[in-house]
Amino acid sequence: MISYGPCQTPALSFCVDRLREIESFVPERYWKIDLQAKLPDGNSYSLKWRVPTDDAVIDTRSKRGDGNEEGATFSHQSARELIERAKCADVIVKKVTSTSESIKPPNGLNTVALLEAGSKAMGMSPKTVMSVAEKLYSAGFISYPRTETTRYDPNGFDARSLLREHCSSAEWGKSASYLLRTRKTSKPPNRGKDCGDHPPITPLKAANRGNVGGGAAWRVYEYVVRNFLGSLHNDLQITRTKAVLALSDSDEAEFEIELVTVDSLGFADACRWVLRDVGAVQGKVDKDLLQEGQRLKLVKAGIEEKKTMPPRFLQEHELIRLMDTNRIGTDASMAVHVSNIVDRGYVMLVDETGVALRPPRPPSQRKNSLPRQIGRYMVPTPLGSNLLKLFGHEEDATEIESPALLSHPSIRRQMEQEVKEIAMENIEKDFCLEKNLDWFEKRYTELERSLTYERVGKFGQGLRSSNDYLRYLAKLGAFEPKINTPNKGKQTKQTQQKKHTGTKKRQTYNHKRKKGNIKGRTKNKAHKAQTKFR
Repeated sequence: MISYGPCQTPALSFCVDRLREIESFVPERYWKIDLQAKLPDGNSYSLKWRVPTDDAVIDTRSKRGDGNEEGATFSHQSARELIERAKCADVIVKKVTSTSESIKPPNGLNTVALLEAGSKAMGMSPKTVMSVAEKLYSAGFISYPRTETTRYDPNGFDARSLLREHCSSAEWGKSASYLLRTRKTSKPPNRGKDCGDHPPITPLKAANRGNVGGGAAWRVYEYVVRNFLGSLHNDLQITRTKAVLALSDSDEAEFEIELVTVDSLGFADACRWVLRDVGAVQGKVDKDLLQEGQRLKLVKAGIEEKKTMPPRFLQEHELIRLMDTNRIGTDASMAVHVSNIVDRGYVMLVDETGVALRPPRPPSQRKNSLPRQIGRYMVPTPLGSNLLKLFGHEEDATEIESPALLSHPSIRRQMEQEVKEIAMENIEKDFCLEKNLDWFEKRYTELERSLTYERVGKFGQGLRSSNDYLRYLAKLGAFEPKINTPNKGKQTKQTQQKKHTGTKKRQTYNHKRKKGNIKGRTKNKAHKAQTKFR
C-alpha cells in the first residue's frame, strides 16, 4: 500500500532533495596539507594553511555553510611547493591576538530539542525518545514532554525547590549545590519563548540509574536534568587565542593556529558536551603559550590527494529541525511522521558507512565483534524516491496549480499559518476549511489524470533491492569508507587457550579409545539397546 500525508510526504521530500544533490554531484580532485608544530608545552598542534581564495576548496560534505575545508587547495603545484619548503624550515609566530567570548546557557527544554538530542547524541529514534519520555512522565520523574515553550514561568516556577532535590546526586549534586548557594532568587532566568502551551521539560524528582530503569530511560532523564541545571547557570567564558605564523624562509603569514581555553565553566559544568563543540583544549593551558617571535619546530609535513565528496544524507535530528523550521507537524506529531516514512518503506536508516542500523538489543545479547554504528542517516528507498516522481516533485515548485505542490513543504506551512490566523480571529474557520478542501481535491484530480500507464510502468521499473541501491550510492561517495578493525579475524589469548584446551582433551580421548580404555559410542549405544530389550 502506498500512502500520502500532508506531513509525512513533505518530510520525505527533504530526504529526496538531498538524494538528488548527491546524485548530481560531480567530484573534483584536490590536495590537503597536514602540518603540525610542536609548542613549548610539548604538545603538537595542527596549523591551518591560509589558502588563496581562488584555490580554496568549499566544504561540500558537511553542508553546514561554514566555509572552506581547512588546508585544502585545488592547486597541486602550490601544495607541493609549500611542503617542499616546510620540510627544511621552521615556523615563526608573527602575531598573537586573544579575544574573550561568552556563550549563553541553553533555554528551557522543549520537545523538538529533546528529539534532536535523542537522535544525535543518544542514538535513539525520535519515536523511541518520545515513548521513553512519556513513561518517565507517567512515573513522575519529568514534567509533560510535549511542549513548544522554552521559557520558564517567572512567577509560578520555583527553581530552588527543584535544585534541593538534586543536591545529593552523585552525578550532578555538586552543580546543583553550587547553583543553590549562588542563586539569590527562586525566579528562573528570563530567556526563551513562551508559546502559551505547557512549560519546558524539567525533572520533577531526583533519581538514580536504578530508579528510572537504566538504559534509554536513564539517558533521557540525565539529559533532561543536565539541560535544566545548565539553563539556570551562568555563561560559559572562553578565550580564543589566534596566532599567525610564517615559514622561517618567508615573511608572508601563511598559517594560523587557534587555542580555546576555558576561563569560567558556567553551564558547561552540567553540560560537558559543550566544551567539545567549542573546541576547548583539554586540561590547563597557559594563555601565554604563544608569543610573537617564537620559533616552532614542524614535526609533520604531509600532503594527501583527495576528491570532493557529495553532501551526506540527512540525519534524523536534521530532519526534525527542518520540519520545525518549515512548520511541518507539531511537537506532538513530528516523531510519528519521521517513524512513518521509515516504517512504510520510503526511507531506510543506515550508519555513516551505509550499513543498515541494527535493532537495539539488551547488553547481554550484544556481540563485541560487531563494530559500533555511528549516525542515523535517512536514505530514501527506491520506493520513496520514485513515489515523489509520480507527484512530479521539484524542490523549487512554485505553480499553485501543480500537483507537485502536494509534496512540497510550503503547503503545510501555509495551512499552519492559516490555523494561527483562525486562532487570532483574522479569518473564518469555515472559509479556510472550504478553501483547503477545494485546493486538495483539485490537486488530487490533476494527479490522477497525470498517472498514465506509461508513468506507472516507469514507477515499477525504478524499484530495486535495497542492497543494490546502497551499493550504487556507495559508489557515488555518499557514505564514509569502511575501516577494517585490527581485531577482526584475530583471536584473543583466552579464545586461543580455550581452543587449545579443547583440542588437547579430544586428542587424549581418542588415544584412550585406541587402547580400549573407553568404549566407542556406537558400541555403548548397542549395548544399552540390548539391555533395554531384555
